[in-house]
Amino acid sequence: MDIDQTVNARYGRIVLGLYAGFNGLLLLAASAILWWFNARAHRHGIAPNTTLGFRSQHTLASLHGWYVAQRVGFHFAAVATTVITVAVLVAIAVAFIRRLNPMWILVMPILGGVAVGVCVVLAGHRADHAAISVETPPPASAAST
Repeated sequence: MDIDQTVNARYGRIVLGLYAGFNGLLLLAASAILWWFNARAHRHGIAPNTTLGFRSQHTLASLHGWYVAQRVGFHFAAVATTVITVAVLVAIAVAFIRRLNPMWILVMPILGGVAVGVCVVLAGHRADHAAISVETPPPASAAST
């Protein structure tokens, strides 16, 4: 009994391609959504609320702090997610072209998703710092000079 291995190998390549393509689309969608929120934040389109945006005690303290925090946070998140998406898509393309171990194709989108999550957390931290810097008045000695 002879089993044709080329058909099975092609099927595995197709499944890997679909997996990589779907995860690439997810990363592209995350990047596009963050750029859309970035554009809304720059137009003051995200009003202070408790459901959307980077919220903390400092960002909700003042209206000006809220808007500055949203601009800084969404800009950082959008740029970082775009860089990560491009890096992951290039790495997957190189893995496909050079016919590297399929584990690269399986792991890269997962690492990209984790990196996007870390970048959103860092964006929240930067947004909170921006809100703190807006609500903190300059020292009296700096204001008098």
